[in-house]
Amino acid sequence: MKKLFTLLVLPLAFMMSACSGGSDDSQQETETTSDVRTIDVYGIDQMKYVVKEEAEGLQTGETYTVNGEDYFLLEGINATTGEEMKIALTTISKIPASAMSHNWVLLDQGADAQAFNAASIKAKDNEYIAPDMTNMVLENTAMAAGGETVEVEFAAPDSTGDYEYLCTFPGHYAGGMKGTLTVQE
Repeated sequence: MKKLFTLLVLPLAFMMSACSGGSDDSQQETETTSDVRTIDVYGIDQMKYVVKEEAEGLQTGETYTVNGEDYFLLEGINATTGEEMKIALTTISKIPASAMSHNWVLLDQGADAQAFNAASIKAKDNEYIAPDMTNMVLENTAMAAGGETVEVEFAAPDSTGDYEYLCTFPGHYAGGMKGTLTVQE
């Protein structure tokens, strides 16, 4: 029986994976791969997080046009406790990195985002993360300059509630580059 299984199932599995087609250049805004939900987020010169499409689990707002393409303001993300997630942040900008870069920082529940940001904008040598406040950070990406993509993969917190995320590059939080990760069971 085991030999029959090996003779029939393994070649079939190989054929299915080989015939699954090439890569799809038009990525979905939110896709599930290997049980990890990937959210493609874009940082734009208007100091906002945006997404290309409205999708389930994303809270979106007004539309921004960047380089002739429409994007939706990303106001929040819904997740379930322990959900495996990946944030892929791409900066769309032609401004030099010293004047326009973005990161994505997820703070612990109840953290004072305004105080964290005020301290972090002075921490240029530490990717704009205040060294004495890292205990407030659950997850974060590195800084991404124009055309760069940075990623962070993590499990959503086990405690339900709201967790604020923000960009700590100087002026960006005040400009509205923030949102809320809402975790539910």
